[in-house]
Amino acid sequence: MIFRNIRTKLFIVFLAISVIPVVIVTLSSYSSYTSLVNNQISLVSSNTISNSIEKIDNIYQNIDRITLTFQQFSTQAGSTTVADQLNQLIQKQDVDMYDLFLARNNMLFFFNNLILSNSYLNGIYIFLPDGNSISYGMGTDLRVDYKPFEDEWYQKTLQRNGGLYVSDADIKPFIINAKPSITFSRALYDTNTRKLLGVLMLDCGLDIFNGLDRDIVPNMTNMYIVNGKGKILYDNLKNQIGSQLPDSLLQMIHSSPNETLEDLQNGVLTVVKPFPDNDWRIVASISINELYKQYGVSEKLIIYISSVCAAIFILLSVFLSGLITKPIIELSRIMRKNKSQHLVTTKKQLERQDEIGILYTEYNNMIRDIDDYIKESYQNKLITLDSQMKALEAQINSHFLYNTLESINSIAEIEEVESIAIMTKALGDMFRYSIKTESELVALEEEMNHVTNFLTIQKIRYEDKLQFRYEIDEGLARMRILKLILQPIIENAIYHGLERSSKKGLITIKGYESSGNILFEITDNGIGMSPDQLEDIQSALREPPVFNELGQRNKRSIGLKNVHSRIALYYGEEYGLTLDSQSEVGTTIRICVPKLI
Repeated sequence: MIFRNIRTKLFIVFLAISVIPVVIVTLSSYSSYTSLVNNQISLVSSNTISNSIEKIDNIYQNIDRITLTFQQFSTQAGSTTVADQLNQLIQKQDVDMYDLFLARNNMLFFFNNLILSNSYLNGIYIFLPDGNSISYGMGTDLRVDYKPFEDEWYQKTLQRNGGLYVSDADIKPFIINAKPSITFSRALYDTNTRKLLGVLMLDCGLDIFNGLDRDIVPNMTNMYIVNGKGKILYDNLKNQIGSQLPDSLLQMIHSSPNETLEDLQNGVLTVVKPFPDNDWRIVASISINELYKQYGVSEKLIIYISSVCAAIFILLSVFLSGLITKPIIELSRIMRKNKSQHLVTTKKQLERQDEIGILYTEYNNMIRDIDDYIKESYQNKLITLDSQMKALEAQINSHFLYNTLESINSIAEIEEVESIAIMTKALGDMFRYSIKTESELVALEEEMNHVTNFLTIQKIRYEDKLQFRYEIDEGLARMRILKLILQPIIENAIYHGLERSSKKGLITIKGYESSGNILFEITDNGIGMSPDQLEDIQSALREPPVFNELGQRNKRSIGLKNVHSRIALYYGEEYGLTLDSQSEVGTTIRICVPKLI
């Protein structure tokens, strides 16, 4: 019932603010405007590129016309043509530098007019069939003794049989003072005999493409002119000339080499158009997102109006929802304060008769019930743990007392010596240490003194049959550990490992720090344990500590299990004892406790 009422109130609020109609109108208007802008952008882009193609094609046609009719132009003398001048040089047996100078001088007026009327021309070069050349350049010239016969451009020019060959946009190594340029070359033939007169080359600077980007939108369009191999002849940023077109654009060109393509991906409109008279293509990539910023006034207006309406509705929603949900938010804040053992109740909203008042009342009842349960459970657990710890210590102390008194009795019957006094004093120190109740934690050196008193008694009892060796790191003396965890392990090693062994016994006690913990290793060379015995003890150690009432003790040996249980209860289950043993070799017991100062 509560959920239904709150849901009804929220539904009325959202219905009042009319979010759904506003969203529908906004999306519809935005979609229509976006479609219109896309169509206009595509049309403008296509027209811009078409204009650029037309400009380039005019330049190409002009160069094609110049190279095609080159040999028909009159020289400075006015009575001969370029073809006549070249025929004279070819027919002469030995052409020297003076002959080439005269020929160049005769054509100088024509060369000047050609370069002055076409500002992008860097130089005009004619290569005769015998390897000699006539050159005219604006600050450039051919390298001395340059022979073009082996060059790719020369061979491909001849293969075209009078057709126009266009080079890549790069620096020509055979031209002095060369800069990146494009060369147009054509083989010249005698119109009557079809005899090769030479090869004409026009070296054109990259300013041949100046003005192509005049109509494109700056900072939004990347325009490339590429040849049939995908080599970039020109780009409007002038930083990729001579390099290869990106693979994604190359794939578009190769997929439809003779068609106009348009592709819109990731907000970029790419248009590819071929040139009509050669294998060049113009590629333009236009950022639609950037164009939206320029042409998106109406789009911004739509967004602004929608944003204002949305802001008004959001404020209204916040006010109404806050009015409804404020009591619930207050209750959640109170609930977040319930940390540790401090449970908080509240007196707010209790006077209300609706669902909110019922929620607050039930919350207070729940907190009081939880508080009572925690106190009862916590106290019972403390009592149980305290009883279990005391019972475990009592088991260990009584077990040791029995064995020690047996030792004293045996010696008293055999001899009347000072050793009895020594054992009695050591036993007294041990009892005082065992019943000390200031703290469960003691310094390691105190625990080792307790072990020394125990070993003193055992040394007198077993004489030379038993030896002990200490390997305790010096820095551990002041570390605090749980008391009465080492002596029961050593006692277990003597009575179960060495007492029935025929060889001389040795117990080694090691103590060292590892990974923030303190590790003890008690190793004996006694009779060891069989795999079954070892598995039984390990299984007992894996069992969780259980408190048994008085009179309900089991008959299992309690030394190892009790020490392990005390450590697990005090420090946590990740600490305690582990065993390694081999029959007739010996046993190693490891104790792991945390490092405490």
